[in-house]
Amino acid sequence: MQKLIKNGSIFLFIFIFLFLINRYRNYSLSLMPKEYKLVKKIFDKFSLNNDLGNRPVSIIIRAGEDMHYLMVDTGICKDKKNICFYFENLDPFKKYRGYRSRDVNYAIKQSYLHGHANASAYPTGTILINRSTFRVLEGKENFIAAAIAHEMFHIIQFAPFEASFKALKSWQDNPNKTDEAINEVFLNEKQIIESEADLGGALILLQADYPKDTFLKAMEYFYKQYGIIHTKGQSKRHPDYITRINLIRAFMNDASFIKKELKNNSSPLTWRYNRRENWLKFYPSKN
Repeated sequence: MQKLIKNGSIFLFIFIFLFLINRYRNYSLSLMPKEYKLVKKIFDKFSLNNDLGNRPVSIIIRAGEDMHYLMVDTGICKDKKNICFYFENLDPFKKYRGYRSRDVNYAIKQSYLHGHANASAYPTGTILINRSTFRVLEGKENFIAAAIAHEMFHIIQFAPFEASFKALKSWQDNPNKTDEAINEVFLNEKQIIESEADLGGALILLQADYPKDTFLKAMEYFYKQYGIIHTKGQSKRHPDYITRINLIRAFMNDASFIKKELKNNSSPLTWRYNRRENWLKFYPSKN
């Protein structure tokens, strides 16, 4: 009986030990992938002299848009007209098992190796970053910070709510407007919101002690790494390259573009990480 109790105690100890090790690995900030560590470093720097709002923000590093084309090519995703969101949002740090897992895992690798630098934001308080962003911008932390600052400003804006609201108001003022005309109002307002996020992002960087021209140089580099910039489709939701760069340059050259010490900043940020669910989240300080 004593032997049984002893063996049971040893088993229980091993179980608890493994459970704690697994829990620590899942939630530990120190064991995060290097990409998440860099994101945390950038946001901590932002928070020292910026107001990042009063709601939690989640950051998710994902496989990226190239997964759409790769999954269509393999025949795994049948939806050729729309975007294969499920595959775009896969966790790039995890190996998948099951149906055609070899193809899925290889596609994730290809998306990382051949993908562009890109990030996006949702009004839910979520920022998505393609993992390929960190490869394309390796050694260019300032440029990664610029991309994040732009998306953070979208979170503050609750974009694209304002654009959608104005499109709704346009439809109410003129019920005979076609869907195409209403959508044109939305896209025009969306371009204004994107321009505001550029200027807001540039200001976030300036407030965080990045060089004054960081955002401008980053935006120029983003377009260069994309390659093709002349198509009309690219100018639907964002101003075209020339307009965008001129607006940013004019804003930076204005006398009002100066750093100001902010008392009500968001520092220190409170951080949470979940490896299993693949997200990093911060809670701004309420000063």
